[in-house]
Amino acid sequence: MNRIPVTLEIAAVTDIGQKRSSNQDNFFVNNCYIDHEDILAERFDAVDSMAAHVLAVCDGMGGQADGDIAALIGVSTVSEYAARFDDADSPEETSRLAKKLIRDANSRVLERSESSGKKMGSTISMLVVTSKFVYACNVGDSEIYHKHRYGIERLSKPHTVAQELVDVGAISEYQASRSYRRNQLSQYLGMENPRILKQNEAFTTVRSGDMLLICSDGISDVLPDHSIYASLSSSRPVSDIADAIIEKALRKGSGDNLTVVIARVLDDGHMAMLKRRLAMLLGAVVGIAAFAAILLSLL
Repeated sequence: MNRIPVTLEIAAVTDIGQKRSSNQDNFFVNNCYIDHEDILAERFDAVDSMAAHVLAVCDGMGGQADGDIAALIGVSTVSEYAARFDDADSPEETSRLAKKLIRDANSRVLERSESSGKKMGSTISMLVVTSKFVYACNVGDSEIYHKHRYGIERLSKPHTVAQELVDVGAISEYQASRSYRRNQLSQYLGMENPRILKQNEAFTTVRSGDMLLICSDGISDVLPDHSIYASLSSSRPVSDIADAIIEKALRKGSGDNLTVVIARVLDDGHMAMLKRRLAMLLGAVVGIAAFAAILLSLL
């Protein structure tokens, strides 16, 4: 499939934080992820030009045994599916593929849990970025943000007991943000009843200069949207912005593992499309000129 590439400047950082004995977070960036369980702090930086970028964060459930293994299963499953998103030419196809990915990841975490006799689980939040559309989905409470020229938009919706209470009007968003139930997951990878597993989805488009962020709740629990917007408004390299967000969350007292994946859109594909059209036009002009020269030589 002849797809227009999108160029992203990307940074991914994970940190054990100040209070945890292990890091149960993991990230995935265009076929790169942390392929081991003993994580303290790791990072990834790149400028990639691809037809379909796949970015994800998996946060192993801190109250469960072996959450780091569950998160690793999550990102490794994303890795197996990543190349298929190049062939998904519409939001609908991408959504169907993401549903299959999440069902497979859920089954694998559940199988590992049953074989080991240890309860485990993980969130998953994922972005697929193309020149035509951006697909976002999440299971659990790792958040996804899109910063554009008009402000900041949250593309995720947490699967928590607090959010369910908000949805039925029992409490307000403000009350939910301060409720202990905000950390009680209602859905996650590793659920025993996969029939109720359903990712939240959002669709948008990006333009050059836009920013995308996926973060674990170690970040979003302590940093409000306006603080994240301020960080994403910086013109500094995204690796510096990622480090600054981690540091800001630590100063705010985050006691969890912290992970961010940030992407700045350097070229949304429109420039590449323009160059392709100009090349086609130039080819047509050269062809016409050559045909005209042949005609003139016959006169």
